Amino acid sequence: APATSKIQRERAVPVDVKNNRFPYSVVWGPLCPLTCCCPCVGHMGIGDSTGRIHDFNGPYSIGVDDFMVGAVWRYAVVSGPGDSGWDEAIHSADSKYETKMHNICCENCHHHTAYALTKAGRPHGMISSLLLCCLQGKCTWCT
Repeated sequence: APATSKIQRERAVPVDVKNNRFPYSVVWGPLCPLTCCCPCVGHMGIGDSTGRIHDFNGPYSIGVDDFMVGAVWRYAVVSGPGDSGWDEAIHSADSKYETKMHNICCENCHHHTAYALTKAGRPHGMISSLLLCCLQGKCTWCT
């Protein structure tokens, strides 16, 4: 993937909050009522080059363009046009996780997102993928 700044990536990627389209992005949404009790708990997904969100949403299940918690609350654009391996990395994560039993601690949406990021050449783990979205991302209701 070409080295670009965060500002350059955001200008090149047409995020469409109204239609839940987040190309080349990591996304996060609340898991009510758990998020109310523990704000760091939520659901993650990753947007392909067209902005469709892919998320590991249950046992042996990958949601595509149907984010489990509805609307995205936070997102971080992490790549952009010209990243030819992005969609393949997400497909690889989808293929791996659709064969897995969902487990809230050990095999969950954060792991799926981290695996896709790692396959795309941006190594992340469960916690670092969340921090990426929370610390470098934007609020959809603030923009």
